Amino acid sequence: MIAALALLAGCAQESINDEPQVLVLKGYSNVGSRTTFGDATESEIPFRWAAEDYIWVGSYKSSLLESDCDYASFTVSPAPSTVGHYHVFYNITGESNAAVVPARQVQEGERINLGANGDFAYAETDDFGTFCLSHKCSYVWFAPTTTLASLRLASITLSTTSTPIVGEATFDHTSNTWGAISQGSTSVTLTFDEPRSVGATSEGIFAAVVLYPADLSAEQVTVLYTFEDGSTYTQVKEGRQLVAGETLRIAAEITEVQKPTPEPAYTLRTLSFEDGTEKFEPYECLFSYAMNYTEEYKTITNWSDYIPRDSQYGNGHGAYEWYDEGNTELAFVKPTIESWWGISGHAGISDYVGTDEDIAQFKDDNMLFMIDLQAYNVTGGANGTKNFCSQYGYLDPAEYATQYSPQGVLPGFQFYDEVPRVIDHMYVTNTSYAYAIIVNGECDFGGSYEYTDESTFKIIAYGYDSMDDTEPTTSEFYLLNTGKRIVTDWTKWDLSVLGEVVRVEFNLVACYEGYGTYGLVIPAYFAYDEVAVRFPKE
Repeated sequence: MIAALALLAGCAQESINDEPQVLVLKGYSNVGSRTTFGDATESEIPFRWAAEDYIWVGSYKSSLLESDCDYASFTVSPAPSTVGHYHVFYNITGESNAAVVPARQVQEGERINLGANGDFAYAETDDFGTFCLSHKCSYVWFAPTTTLASLRLASITLSTTSTPIVGEATFDHTSNTWGAISQGSTSVTLTFDEPRSVGATSEGIFAAVVLYPADLSAEQVTVLYTFEDGSTYTQVKEGRQLVAGETLRIAAEITEVQKPTPEPAYTLRTLSFEDGTEKFEPYECLFSYAMNYTEEYKTITNWSDYIPRDSQYGNGHGAYEWYDEGNTELAFVKPTIESWWGISGHAGISDYVGTDEDIAQFKDDNMLFMIDLQAYNVTGGANGTKNFCSQYGYLDPAEYATQYSPQGVLPGFQFYDEVPRVIDHMYVTNTSYAYAIIVNGECDFGGSYEYTDESTFKIIAYGYDSMDDTEPTTSEFYLLNTGKRIVTDWTKWDLSVLGEVVRVEFNLVACYEGYGTYGLVIPAYFAYDEVAVRFPKE
């Protein structure tokens, strides 16, 4: 009462002197009135006013507190024109009753400053200018423990399934309700100015975030703990209802963490055969057609210029060289050893794709070789591209080798500059031609093929670390595996196991019943695309 009379006397004197009126309001701090967490006990969390806290009286902003305290005095100058009870808003990140709870919150030092992280509260003063805040946000208190050595926490991210928990919203004190959240997010991340050591026991308040009240009882809540070394721990819990002014405590016993994936020391360049990706200059390319023993030159300005459009032999049989100059530096060079029909291998650019209806038509016309450049059952190249490469070529094992069988150099690709590099991966799939023979078991060249549960058909990649290397590394990919598992979609093949190579050759090998009078019965074709090569970071 004495303080109130002194305040009134002071205001009257200021009015007489025509000086601005000053309003002084008193705010208590207790379990129901908080701006920072204090030292915790097992049963409750005490709260205190924090240095540099302030309040809003309507749209008027008070002075800042000089230090932490339990009982704060706020000065508003000039004073609001109204007299009597005042509407007080505690709002550090927004203005008046317009709150902002940020999606990125920070803990500095050992103290958790809830006000700086979007805490919001409301109170109405009594006749003597005294108030006790009623908090309108919710809080999540994290209490992780671990016996793992040297585990230092860098951040915590809490996410809901679909309900926004942070953002901008307006509080209506007349109805005690929040308006709709704008700029909302279903995720909030708490970071630390310095990583915090996690111990075997939870002592005190370790970390906390501010959220809007929300009913999460029908949702899952995911908590992601990220540590100083980049490792993580993920915790999934059933949601609960977040109540204004109340704290949800989430404990976590961390027994193992997910180690981070090291950042690669390289970048990937990809050979995709797509128009617009080429870096080579236009040039004249010689095409050789084995089936009619003719040759012609074509001007190549983009990858699609390689695709045959008017060959009397359907989609291909044109042998040529290509070079991804200025990009991956990969090149296909025609093998020099000839087979019975003219060449021992080719790699043709294509955008032809085949379906079961196409295969049935070609089968009826006895012209399966017309579909050697078709990738089976896809919509184009790998990863949504249009073009790809269809390669032919193989080397029969000795027991099937005859004068008609291809012998000698296997087709593949090489680095034109002969610099050894790691080929990270590429995507492969079956051609329509190979698929048709596997499934139908008929071939005009050397017999029939019985497709069983034990049948296999695979690609073997040979990686050479120099042009003179005679002991290559190898990797295998099954286009047809036991159990009649046949590849009918673009599939990633890891080639990094070959190590640094100058060239890679590919052979196609079948199980015993896949060979006939003239060697391999299954057409020695496969399609590939999106060849990724590792280059040092610049």
